[in-house]
Amino acid sequence: MNVQREQRTRLERAMEWAVWHFGELAFTVGPLVLAMVFTPWFALVSAVVAAGWAVHEVRDHREQARLRAGTADRKQLPATPTVTDETTNHQGREVTR
Repeated sequence: MNVQREQRTRLERAMEWAVWHFGELAFTVGPLVLAMVFTPWFALVSAVVAAGWAVHEVRDHREQARLRAGTADRKQLPATPTVTDETTNHQGREVTR
């Protein structure tokens, strides 16, 4: 079965990114608009949100890179032994005394 992958343009990829990050963009751009209309103090809110967003994105990127690197050279861990509870009959699922 030959499935061709649809090639997306840069605009389509940018639009998809914007849709997925709509909330982050709204909380960053919204205060900027308020700062232009009402008072520059709203720009401070926008800067704090943008800084928090940037920190989150950097941490997420580092975590994803660490996970990708860890899966390539992951060692097989031994199975953990299961502990059987002597007061439970697993076949009948009834408690025995």
